[in-house]
Amino acid sequence: MTTIAVFGASGQTGHRVVERLLLEGHDVLAISRRDVPGRQRLRSARVDLSSASTDSLQVVLDGVDAVVFAAGGDSIRVDRDGAIRTIEAAERAGVRQYVLLTGMGVGRERPPELYGAFWDTYFAAKESSERRLHESRMQWTILQPGELLNSPGRGRVEIAPTGSLAIGAITRDDVAEVITTVLSRDDAAGRTWELLEGTERIADAISRATASD
Repeated sequence: MTTIAVFGASGQTGHRVVERLLLEGHDVLAISRRDVPGRQRLRSARVDLSSASTDSLQVVLDGVDAVVFAAGGDSIRVDRDGAIRTIEAAERAGVRQYVLLTGMGVGRERPPELYGAFWDTYFAAKESSERRLHESRMQWTILQPGELLNSPGRGRVEIAPTGSLAIGAITRDDVAEVITTVLSRDDAAGRTWELLEGTERIADAISRATASD
């Protein structure tokens, strides 16, 4: 049984990832700064990523096989520094696989509405976490979804390398399914993909993306 730690497990996307992983039979460690809704017997850890040290995170990740980072918060303290500390802690703990959720617009030209001090800081923080993960020896995958929607997932997406797609949207349900599917595929390692609503089934879209990169 694979043990998977999910950072941001109480969030709208992270919670969906946790539920899918449990249904698939994985041992899940739900990590959040507040209680995770849902299953009372879920193994969990309360961690404030804005202040947690790399050493303390390493202890939390002891025995974990894979990490999903779906947390969000302060751009500097959580999206950049918190993410980087989890990457370093995962390396020290011997984690094999790491999936980082950032956002569409990272590492590419952005439309005018996504410029300004807030967005510059936000995207710079995400870019820093991506760069640090690139340096890791873990099997990593970076996912850059478009605008996240709460409508029901369709199970059909579009996946392409950074800068290939027009800015758009995707449901949180479909992002969660992409994450759990990526975790089961070694050929997704070393990839950075944008995610949008689309016409291909998720497994087929991932197969096409891995074949075309």
